[in-house]
Amino acid sequence: MQFDLLLKKVLETIVNEGDSGILQKELWKKLGLDSRKGLKIIKRLEEQGLIEREQVIQRGRKTYIVRAAHRARKEIELPAFLDEIPCFYCPNLARCASGEVDFLSCPLLKRWLESDQ
Repeated sequence: MQFDLLLKKVLETIVNEGDSGILQKELWKKLGLDSRKGLKIIKRLEEQGLIEREQVIQRGRKTYIVRAAHRARKEIELPAFLDEIPCFYCPNLARCASGEVDFLSCPLLKRWLESDQ
């Protein structure tokens, strides 16, 4: 699995665990990671401020509980007026972005731009 995809999967798993968090070793088991690769990912997420680690003692051994930082839990809300822009729901959006379709000749976009919003 590509490192960036794995990073996203780890963060998603941690966020889904909620406020209680997850023990690092349980995270490794859940995702099938070895601790070396897992720690590299955890360190990167921690540096980015997306997760927090809390040291705990379990069965006489030091380990960590990993929780999503507040900013990682917050969902992004887009302004409501963006729902009116036809491009967001257009099946040709990817083709416009790649230049395959000329958005300047799009009748839906033209009609929206000329309307009174």
